[in-house]
Amino acid sequence: MDNYSESSNKKLEDLETLYKIYPELKKINDNNNEIINTQAIFKTVYCDEYVASTEGTCQGVLFVIKGTIKIQRINKNGGETNLYNLEQGQFCHEALSCLSSLDSLNITGKAIQDSKVCIIPFDTVRKYFIRDNEFLLYMYKDLYGKFNSVIENKEEMIHESLESRLLNFLINKNSKIIYATHSQLAFEVDSVREVVSRKLKSIEKRGYIKLERGKIIILKDLKEIIKI
Repeated sequence: MDNYSESSNKKLEDLETLYKIYPELKKINDNNNEIINTQAIFKTVYCDEYVASTEGTCQGVLFVIKGTIKIQRINKNGGETNLYNLEQGQFCHEALSCLSSLDSLNITGKAIQDSKVCIIPFDTVRKYFIRDNEFLLYMYKDLYGKFNSVIENKEEMIHESLESRLLNFLINKNSKIIYATHSQLAFEVDSVREVVSRKLKSIEKRGYIKLERGKIIILKDLKEIIKI
């Protein structure tokens, strides 16, 4: 089998998977001369790779086929605020700001595991998706779910200290050695690197961890701190 045939067969498999996860897209495709079949772009996004930038260079609307994409906002001072995760069956709403010629919300996405995504170009979305009532209903339901997730996460953070969030994150890794920079930990617990560094040093002074460059060694049961 030549490379062209292999590529064609792979795209057909990707399209079949896409339509199983997003039946709304299959209806749009079937009703519009298989427009998605010809326009869909499939891409593998590897762990820790960014899939969107804050510079308005997004290619289209992103749909997640497999994996998880963490969506965060870049603040004016360069800090990061976690918003929600994009998982299978969901799509990125930040692209709608480009579609609607609105100011960017400075949203970026980062894969937290190897992921497969499909990108539908803006021209196709503008011409075929926005006019489809079923897709609009799906879009509003998806947006409602994300808005509700942001509210719930915010409420949890109000009632849980940074130290507790940090400890729980480390505990959930189920490992004596955790490879992560302070910046990466700050991203995960929705804080800034300087504050996380101070908290880690405080825990280290109590003898529960040892800090080394790019990794954290767990010396004692961190659950003991939470019980205190």
